[in-house]
Amino acid sequence: MRIVTYRDLESKDGLMPLLDHAFRWVFNQAESERLIKIDPRMKDGPVGFCALEDSTIIGHVGVMEVPTRTVNGDIQHVGGIYGVATLPGYTCQGVSTTLMNTAHHYFIEEGHDFSFLVTSPSLIAHSLYRKLGYSDLIEYPSAYKKIEKGKQKLNREKTRKLDIDKILSIYDDFTKGKTGFVIRDKTLMKAVAKGERIKPRQCIVSENGYLIFREDKLGVEIRELVALNAKEMDRLVSLAEHIGRESVYDRAVIDSNLFDTYASRGYMVLKRSFGVLMVKPLSKNISFNEAYGDNFHISRLDMF
Repeated sequence: MRIVTYRDLESKDGLMPLLDHAFRWVFNQAESERLIKIDPRMKDGPVGFCALEDSTIIGHVGVMEVPTRTVNGDIQHVGGIYGVATLPGYTCQGVSTTLMNTAHHYFIEEGHDFSFLVTSPSLIAHSLYRKLGYSDLIEYPSAYKKIEKGKQKLNREKTRKLDIDKILSIYDDFTKGKTGFVIRDKTLMKAVAKGERIKPRQCIVSENGYLIFREDKLGVEIRELVALNAKEMDRLVSLAEHIGRESVYDRAVIDSNLFDTYASRGYMVLKRSFGVLMVKPLSKNISFNEAYGDNFHISRLDMF
């Protein structure tokens, strides 16, 4: 088994079956390269590490270098792990363990004190991550509501441009005093919008909040809802209900006030979920609590 970086792969075609089997991702190299060039979390790094058996890509671990805010208000970059996959037929042979350790070594060389990843406690991989030194940090509650039939659908004005400046201004106010994944600038927000395929018509922006959502024939998935007061939060949830034809759901409710708003509006709310943020210390220089305290924040759009 040979380990190479994503950038050093002679051919990236083998990522297509690997990532499709693992995540149902249809890997498109041209699209991936465009995202890598504009995403500040990846554009200067190796992007990922791949395990090769002869010329076959048998494993992959993606890596990011993500900015966070500490309790002192400093910007501290940490390691981010994503896209951990092993090709069928090569499982239980130490492929993912070797790749994860390679990623950790890279993060340590870069001076990062922590590595983060998002997974599900229901997956076998969760046990692997625990063995590698990760622990559960944040579990993502969820909320679901069936919309009454015949409810008047909201007529939205067409928005031709995503108001990133206004979204960032509201987000910065909302995350004041919070630590964690709260460092966003225009470059990162543009990369996130492109990677998440966020269209202007999927956003509602007001003076005191914004709603970013995904709409299909049956309902609305809330991807990020940020409000600076309780009244605006309730109003934005109400707007989501008018947009949704059959249902509204939020798979990752990080803000406790938003969770309470869903509960007050009759949503089915689950405090336990399939999603969890895990963290691994990479050095003994500082503990997680010393770095981030007890007000660590991550949003749906910050997940990798």
